[in-house]
Amino acid sequence: MRIGVIEVEDLFAVTDWCIKSSFPEDYDARCLYSACAIHTILASKGVKAIIVGGDVGAFTLSSDGREALLEGFGDGDTAQPSHYWIEANGVILDPCVSYLPRRSRIRAVSMPMVAWSKNVPLPNCLQYVEKIRYAEELKFIFPDDTANRIKEFIDCCQKRYSSNVAKKKLYTWLLSNPNKLNDAARSGDLWAKGAIRFQSMNSVPIIPS
Repeated sequence: MRIGVIEVEDLFAVTDWCIKSSFPEDYDARCLYSACAIHTILASKGVKAIIVGGDVGAFTLSSDGREALLEGFGDGDTAQPSHYWIEANGVILDPCVSYLPRRSRIRAVSMPMVAWSKNVPLPNCLQYVEKIRYAEELKFIFPDDTANRIKEFIDCCQKRYSSNVAKKKLYTWLLSNPNKLNDAARSGDLWAKGAIRFQSMNSVPIIPS
């Protein structure tokens, strides 16, 4: 999938490698770092993008298929959102939702990263509630120690993205539209198969708006 000249799979593979290398103990809690790096790389390639803050709920499935939950990041507000993602060219870009199994209440199967076109309504298995949309040219102001860590992380991502060294492939797949979900289910992906069953339920949990 491409946004402008950016191959999203390559971009996500870079941020994934850098975030796991930089923060091996809590990379799943570093969505702001990921969003800042993705925003910076997109902007450097002439792609208009904004950072969005809010809540997210996503379907998680146990490895034995017997348990399913709607888990995510919630209870944030406009001052301090619980989750951050990017929107560019009408596409929600969120690699970090795939990290939910790391601290799931169940032994959850792997999940896709998200690059969902807003031309199509989001499925119930993937729920976003935005609380704040930051200006495209917004400059975040952080305490010095946080600012330094974010700058170092962005530099890591930019250098790796621009490097000619062979990059690692994305460890998971991109959820971009209903067809991709159906294709993954037909290929045997456990999360996708469970998500389709979740979609067919008469009543599903919904995160508060």
